[in-house]
Amino acid sequence: MHSTQENIAELVKQIRENAGLSVRDFGAKLGVSGSYISQVEHNKSKLSPEVKELILQVYKDFTAVKQIVKPQDFINLPVRSDVTASMGYGVDIVDETQTGTYAFSQKLLRDIGADPKYSDVIFSSGDSMYPTIEGGDCLVVDKSKTEIYDGKIYCVRIDGQLYAKRLQKIPPNKIKVISDNKEKYDAFYVDFSQNIDFDFAVIGEVKWWSRVAR
Repeated sequence: MHSTQENIAELVKQIRENAGLSVRDFGAKLGVSGSYISQVEHNKSKLSPEVKELILQVYKDFTAVKQIVKPQDFINLPVRSDVTASMGYGVDIVDETQTGTYAFSQKLLRDIGADPKYSDVIFSSGDSMYPTIEGGDCLVVDKSKTEIYDGKIYCVRIDGQLYAKRLQKIPPNKIKVISDNKEKYDAFYVDFSQNIDFDFAVIGEVKWWSRVAR
């Protein structure tokens, strides 16, 4: 009788073959290498929770996918596809209406420290956080986490526009707003000791991001 891992290896191969993809192309769809997929199919490597979740999202219509994970292992997060966090010069908030859901592994959410009750899925635009985050990436934002910890990435609202930026506290009253793409974008400061003439709010911490191969 096959072990659970052997069953998963067979199911991954079945899903890939049903999709008509080589291990290389299947891996590219999931953001991993073809050699990793080959190792999974030959029981030389375990299927990670992150890749398992991507398989569920990309190939959820395949019967074999439902055998890899139990439905109760996943939770649906609201998707707000009309809300975009800019990694450039800001994007106006157009419509915060929920447009769908994405299924996420509950274990993954626990591992990354995201509270599903307060987490939303939005998308990025621009290149100021490149190479960490690229335009079009999917972001999970935990709106319960607004306390600033140096170096972490947050979704912030500045003068009615959303940004994805690293934040750093500068005591006693300043916040430094940092882009990873330092060649094109300078850091700037929000000084709460002065009368700032714009709206500023930390919406939540960006706990996870991913991209579809393109």
